[in-house]
Amino acid sequence: MHRRTFVLGLAGVGAAASLPTAPAAAAAALATAPAAGARTSAAPALLPVGAVGDGVADDTQALQDLLDASAASGAAAVVPAGTYRCTRSLLLSSGTALHLEGGAHLLKDWAARPGLVNAFLRNVDFGTRSDRVSITGPGTIGAVDHSRTGVVLALYGDDVRLRDFTIDTYAGGQAILFAGDRGRIDAVTIRGSAPAFGTGGIRMFGGEDFVATGCHVESGDDCLQFVPIGDPTAVLHDLSIRRGSYVACTGASSASRFMVASLEWTSGEGGMTSSVTDCSFVACHGSGADRGIVVKNTHSSGAIERVSFVDCSVDMAGASDADTQEIRIQTGATSTGAIRDVSFTRTSITRPVNATLRIGGPNISGVTFDGCTFTAPSGAGATIAVVDAADRVTFRRCTVAAAPGKRPLTVGPVTQVTDLLVDGCRFTEIPDGVWGINLVAVDGARIVGTSFAAAAGSTTARAVRITAASRRVVLVDDDLTGLTNRTPVTDAAPDTVLRGNVGASTEAAGTATIPPGATSVTVPHGLAGSGRVPGPSHVGVMPVSGSAATSGWFVTAITATSFRIAVPTPLGQPAELAWRVDLTRR
Repeated sequence: MHRRTFVLGLAGVGAAASLPTAPAAAAAALATAPAAGARTSAAPALLPVGAVGDGVADDTQALQDLLDASAASGAAAVVPAGTYRCTRSLLLSSGTALHLEGGAHLLKDWAARPGLVNAFLRNVDFGTRSDRVSITGPGTIGAVDHSRTGVVLALYGDDVRLRDFTIDTYAGGQAILFAGDRGRIDAVTIRGSAPAFGTGGIRMFGGEDFVATGCHVESGDDCLQFVPIGDPTAVLHDLSIRRGSYVACTGASSASRFMVASLEWTSGEGGMTSSVTDCSFVACHGSGADRGIVVKNTHSSGAIERVSFVDCSVDMAGASDADTQEIRIQTGATSTGAIRDVSFTRTSITRPVNATLRIGGPNISGVTFDGCTFTAPSGAGATIAVVDAADRVTFRRCTVAAAPGKRPLTVGPVTQVTDLLVDGCRFTEIPDGVWGINLVAVDGARIVGTSFAAAAGSTTARAVRITAASRRVVLVDDDLTGLTNRTPVTDAAPDTVLRGNVGASTEAAGTATIPPGATSVTVPHGLAGSGRVPGPSHVGVMPVSGSAATSGWFVTAITATSFRIAVPTPLGQPAELAWRVDLTRR
């Protein structure tokens, strides 16, 4: 450390005393100072001496000496109003407490490649944690312009506190990269990003018990992130993340995504082993340009598990019409890792341009949507929500609002889905020629207490399609009265169960008579509205008259609208029979 002089003062006290230059001496003089943290009115403070603060002179060394003294002494390094031009990284040792007063601006005036080791403010050595570092505002940190590329703030350490300052003007790197335990980022504003990929907001890339609250992030790339580093040439790559939360954060991504949890190998050969578990986004609202919410594990043998989105929204009106998806849950085709137990509660995409939801890839299970709204996209894409190759996907109390030419929910279009549950949902504005739910390939699906309503003027909208490739489908207590189509359910599967659905009968009974001289009678059963063709096991016939009992009758020619009761030879007198069709009979 270069020999400098610092000023120690108490807030509200006009006199000042000089400190020796060496960090050890500064520490001895301030042995009773509080630990690094927020500055209080009675806390000792170090002020920079030798720094000009005019935005022209190079103040790097004066600021570095100030930070070193803070780490050694426990006193807050206070930067008063002024613009402090820096031409290399400012290094933060354990215990550093930096306070930027109103009007203070740390100005980055050099270009660097993306990465931790090139950040403006960073660890001295990323092989060693910088613990108990705090940076507080209301001052600002940023670059001269977008040509001065590189990460703004990169910290690896425990008990880090970042609060009430602004990062303004940056490009070619994240605004904040953080890993460590018990990190807190509160009321930090990020703005002035280059509108480009690679210029992200807050990226938590490893550690436990992280919370960011009340932050506002305007970035080119992803805004709020739980994303381990996937480049094996980088330091601190492939770290796991546990128990992280973004709470009441807002923002906008001008080129990419708003909320992200991802495990993705980004360079070289190999793969990852890290996981992202027990993390959440709560009451976060913003906008994106290339997908709004992404949960993605394409390269790690670990898992994204128990990640939740609660009371969040993403406005995608600024997205291009690119045949993508606004919520994407994805694993790689050859991935050995998993995505498990991801939940969305009262979380929705507003003004979608592309498909609102796409779930696809192996080893995806336990995805739940509760109280969410899925709106038809305004772009050319024909689908609203697609679920493929997943297990235990649940839609509960959700609303899916269709539009002309838009398919509300398609399940298993490429790879079979297992154990789907649609419970208490509403499918509205279903257009002509479209099913609310299209079960292309499922093994186990329950559609329970769900209502279906056609768009105004629609006469051919349907509720559910069940193809021959589907099995174990149950429709129970659904409301089909909002459809005028007399065949609201299209069923080609062999074992579908329909029970208690309002607007589509599953049972019918009556009597039929084979007249004298005839060999059969056609019986309309009135169950065409169920959408299912009865099988022989569904039709029961009992003789009423004596002649019927001895006639050797049998059932044949069963169709979606009728069946025929026949006898081998013409009868001499009428034969009366009672019949019953029950589609719930197995």
